[in-house]
Amino acid sequence: MAKNDLVLLDGILDDYVARGITPADSGEAFEYFATEQILKDYALSKEQLLSGSVDGRNDGGIDEFFILVNGHLAENILEGHWPRSHASLDVYIISCKHDDSFKQTPINALVSSLIQLLDFSIPSSALAETYNEAVLRKRELLSQSYRKVAPALAQFDIHVIYASRGDEATANEPNISEKARQVEDICRGSFTDCSAEFSFWGSSKLLTKYRENQKSSLDLLYEECINQQGQYVVLASLKNYYKFISTEKGDLNRHLFDANVRDFLGLNAVNTDIFHSLKRQDGPDFWWLNNGVTIIGSNARIIGKQITIENAKIVNGLQTSESIYNYFTSSPDVSDSRHILIKILLSEDPNTCNAIIYAANNQTNVNTTALRATDKVQYDIEAILKAHGIYYERRTNYYQNQGIPKDQIVTPLSLASGYICLIYKNPYIATSLKQRFMRDDRKYLQVFSPQIDINVWVAIAEIISKTDEHLVNIRAQIERKSKTFKFLKNYRQMVMFITISRLMNGFSFDERKLCSFDRRLITEAEIRKTLEDLDEVCPGCFGNPQKLKPQLYYACYRHVAAKYNLKDIKSIRACNKKLWPEVESLESGGLSPDIVEKVYLKLPPQPWASYIHQQIANDLGLREFTVSSAISYLMYSGKVNYQFYGYVFDAAGTIVSECNHYGHTEREARKKMAEQISCWESKFGF
Repeated sequence: MAKNDLVLLDGILDDYVARGITPADSGEAFEYFATEQILKDYALSKEQLLSGSVDGRNDGGIDEFFILVNGHLAENILEGHWPRSHASLDVYIISCKHDDSFKQTPINALVSSLIQLLDFSIPSSALAETYNEAVLRKRELLSQSYRKVAPALAQFDIHVIYASRGDEATANEPNISEKARQVEDICRGSFTDCSAEFSFWGSSKLLTKYRENQKSSLDLLYEECINQQGQYVVLASLKNYYKFISTEKGDLNRHLFDANVRDFLGLNAVNTDIFHSLKRQDGPDFWWLNNGVTIIGSNARIIGKQITIENAKIVNGLQTSESIYNYFTSSPDVSDSRHILIKILLSEDPNTCNAIIYAANNQTNVNTTALRATDKVQYDIEAILKAHGIYYERRTNYYQNQGIPKDQIVTPLSLASGYICLIYKNPYIATSLKQRFMRDDRKYLQVFSPQIDINVWVAIAEIISKTDEHLVNIRAQIERKSKTFKFLKNYRQMVMFITISRLMNGFSFDERKLCSFDRRLITEAEIRKTLEDLDEVCPGCFGNPQKLKPQLYYACYRHVAAKYNLKDIKSIRACNKKLWPEVESLESGGLSPDIVEKVYLKLPPQPWASYIHQQIANDLGLREFTVSSAISYLMYSGKVNYQFYGYVFDAAGTIVSECNHYGHTEREARKKMAEQISCWESKFGF
């Protein structure tokens, strides 16, 4: 079980309680949630899910009891149409415990109970003292349902499930697994040709199911179809496709687009063109003017001119789909004989689905952040933030299109920048972070690692929100009226880092400390204090539309450290160096480990002559700039000593040798060294 699963699960339960889906009692909330996930494929209503509860005194260790015939809930033996052939009977007996582990005691209770409850030779009256009314009613319903479908019974499965907040792996203990097998034997021994399975559902399994869409089948009428090895290319009328993507109430079925990497982008240039193409009916057929849509499903079958798709997900073509929906809803009586091209691919393999999603959306100009939208960690962040009233837009424009205020929305790039700023202590890199960072697997996992405490994202999101709020309030007083520029982008990270460091009494705070930090301390007065601190280092810098230079950052750190007696300034550089691997850092400076090593072997003992980079460049056939960068990296990484204006300094800043200074003083050399070190922090990605 991932270490954050419990945190995420508790956040979801809190959200369920807050929205009134479940009672406030944690045990009851967990029981409903677990039952909802276990039976998710049956698409039961809330009332139906609640109808299965038998929990209470004398429940025999059973909390939920469901009987389903051909996938439909059997609620009353007197109602419904019973199948006359190929009937399936599924029984779900569920025990839910709001514990952090799986224990033997609940299974022992099930063993004792099922021996009696599944033996229909024992009259219910004989069990009245042992089991409550709800349990006995379900037992009677099972008995009668079994008799009703017995002549047509093709499949009979009993699912006994033990759900808890624990790790499924812990259920492999011999005593527990042996008892689980005993339950299976009791079930199989009670009925002829009965299949029985005892399964454990922990936090990880429940969360995995929570992220899945409900099982569904949708019908699409088409004009033409090419079928090759279960993959389909379909030409359907626009009207029939409109019906396919609409709910019974006439709303857009947004459930279909959950795997799409981005939500509707609104009336941008592309979507305006699509809409105009739809409005113009005198030109070529629509499918000549549009790339169409891509659908992934788990299964499909064709009857006549209709294809039925199970678990359909539209992974590419959301913009087209939404435009078609808007077109027909704005003109419901329009007569349109044009068509749309639809590719349908069948797969239940997550890796295959993700590859299709990536390929389908990576052929055109898609925001690179969007290509990570379906990662598990992105779903987890969205869930934990939503539980705290923050909307995480892992799918571009998803919440914006729902009318959520912008100040309640945070983006993946913004959150990543906050993490780099506060945890890796690098507001400069955070300010410069670009979308392409999301495409680089190694860099991406340095920030969005599944091992990160998921609560840190809540802390970072709230810190960003409060910082922005206060900066916006005082912006007019520090921004030049004659110019407009990206004020928040330029200054948010620096202001945020300095403010938090001062309030934390140091720079060395980690994820744990950030999670427990009282965000109410971030007041407008504290933000103003930070602005005053920074203005003391660089007067008037907040009226400058240009991005702050790297050396200014470290000048600010040193100033704040001295002013507030913060002793751990060295932790900044230590965290910086953990950000990107060395190879990445070298590449960002136009270098490689091989080049750096060659330059290192060519360097004579220090102090070097001022023209040493030219000599080595000639010897190795490299550009002088490349050699200079390699020497800079060697100094910064500590492989050679610092050398400026003929002064050679060791790591502690002590002069160890000298040569010709060409009129420069030691003070000038030290100032140059400080400036260069700050620049290298940025250049080499540390």
